[in-house]
Amino acid sequence: MRQIAVYGKGGIGKSTTTQNTVAGLSQAGYKCMIVGCDPKADATRLILHAKAQTTVMDLARERGHLEMAAWLESLSR
Repeated sequence: MRQIAVYGKGGIGKSTTTQNTVAGLSQAGYKCMIVGCDPKADATRLILHAKAQTTVMDLARERGHLEMAAWLESLSR
């Protein structure tokens, strides 16, 4: 298994680059998985064509992990 990490400040095209890279790799026959840590869920939103999805922050709130939800929200500020 190979791993590729895309990192940088906001607004530089990380999600778009990731989506296009994964699309190309999957068309070449590779199995791919995207793990997005963005609280806005950009990577997931792009791959699902803007369909609503449950985020990690939503799950933390629902399951009563208030400290984790607060910490995750602080990352998006």
